[in-house]
Amino acid sequence: MTRNNAPLASDFTISLLVSVLATVLLLLLNATGAAAQSSTLPTARGTARMTWPKATRALLRGEVVGAADFVLADTVIVWTWKAPSTDTMSAVAGWITRRPIAQGEFMHGPSIAPSSVVTLGSTVKVLWQDGNVHLTLSGTATNNAALGAPVGVRIDRNRRLDGIAVGPNTVRLR
Repeated sequence: MTRNNAPLASDFTISLLVSVLATVLLLLLNATGAAAQSSTLPTARGTARMTWPKATRALLRGEVVGAADFVLADTVIVWTWKAPSTDTMSAVAGWITRRPIAQGEFMHGPSIAPSSVVTLGSTVKVLWQDGNVHLTLSGTATNNAALGAPVGVRIDRNRRLDGIAVGPNTVRLR
């Protein structure tokens, strides 16, 4: 009888070892699964809670976004490399669509952009100031520019200046 009991004891030991290993494996999988789930929470690294405009209707390329064309909605974004800007976008009325936007799609750059205050080929007023000395010139814009964007200005055939758009058809030299 001892001979028959010996294999039963070794089978019991093997099944006990297998169940212990299976339990350890399940605990490890649960621990890594919990870590993976926690990475999708808003407070985890690689995620951010943002407030972005969401289109209320389909918009075509080149349309001006009106106040009724979007609602502000909270969303959580996840990234794997370079972190996005966490600035909320709330002032998009008057911006221009750069591509078609579907209804319900979140609107952000580069799909929408601020409208231009300086237009290519338009006559612009060029301002320069140093202390009490003010200089005003007029020239021709060499590119379109939104508020705060760089603008090239051609004064004559041989002179070109670089500045920043500060208003409608107004450029401040750098």
